[in-house]
Amino acid sequence: MSWTRFMLPAAAAVLLAAAPAARAARIAYLHDGDLVVRDLATGAQHVVMVHAGAGPVHWSGDGRLVSSGGRIAAGPALPTSELIWAPTGETAAYITHKGGVVLWARRENRRIAPDGWGATSLAWSGNGRLAIGRALYRPTPHQQGIWIWDGHTLRRLLALGRSGSEPYPTGWHDGRVVWWAYPNSASLAADGVFLYEDHTRVGETLMYPDYVVSCGSRLALADGGDRYSTHDKRILFDGRDISRAPSRSWVSPACSADGSILLAAAGRNWVEDRFGHEHRAIWQLLPTRRKLTHPPTGWTDETPHMFPDGSILFVRTRQTSGKRNGQWYVTTDAHIERLTHGKLTAVADVGYTASALSPLGDTNYYGHYGWQRLIAITP
Repeated sequence: MSWTRFMLPAAAAVLLAAAPAARAARIAYLHDGDLVVRDLATGAQHVVMVHAGAGPVHWSGDGRLVSSGGRIAAGPALPTSELIWAPTGETAAYITHKGGVVLWARRENRRIAPDGWGATSLAWSGNGRLAIGRALYRPTPHQQGIWIWDGHTLRRLLALGRSGSEPYPTGWHDGRVVWWAYPNSASLAADGVFLYEDHTRVGETLMYPDYVVSCGSRLALADGGDRYSTHDKRILFDGRDISRAPSRSWVSPACSADGSILLAAAGRNWVEDRFGHEHRAIWQLLPTRRKLTHPPTGWTDETPHMFPDGSILFVRTRQTSGKRNGQWYVTTDAHIERLTHGKLTAVADVGYTASALSPLGDTNYYGHYGWQRLIAITP
């Protein structure tokens, strides 16, 4: 396999190479086309990749390496659109542009499945197993199912019929693979897909990574079809409606590692008349219910993340659009904020302006903001 290498500022390379295994929290985010890493304890930040594309941004399991799309900062560019890092160490799996699966490490590449195999998506378990979705069409649908690679062999976990939906693994929960049943139609999928744990259906949701999260031994998800994220969404916690407030639409669950604290973003339950009018706030649902943030008029609080110390990171966003020389542009004013014991601190500016045809032009899709693609927090 050939690698395309690129140069980085020396400070960026040192920043990544010297990151200790026991590290302070850092975030990586795309800004002005570059990938930036910021230390949340010191505020120090460095550009680690120029012309970094549109993500997705991910950290390696040990927090030493960071990637955007198929490129690794201070490392190679690989033939894929996304690297999926193992939960520990500096190993990543990826789907090639031809549907094969490859394991990457600093000193070797290992082929798990050949090109043409039909891989759909990948998900690592906490103990290092890799779930691989497969949907092969030649000339008719066949070989649809989920396979597990255990580090040595590839075996089939689930076999789906020829008329079944395509399986897209998105995570693991309690030793079971969590996967979306994609109906082989982007239009149908936009209005919700069934979510499964192995053979068991657990809900209906939109195909966004921030809509499903494992919270210790429990699973939280934003349940509900309809492509509008502002309409009829609720938070299920192990199958139980924990939001219990139909006047609001609830999305993007987040939790503490043990699942004792559960967060979500929520706003008015409606089919919004114009994208950019979401106006969500961050709420705590467990152990007690309370509203944590109060965004100004015209702004919305998105994509919460909880740190072990109880502080919360989220993105405060405002989006507008307009024409320039006959072309539509979207301006997204956005700031990463940290809430600690009721005190709000600005962390970084992640705003941008993009044409409707650019990869960043569709960040808001029917009221859902794709910040999980553009921002990553060290594991």
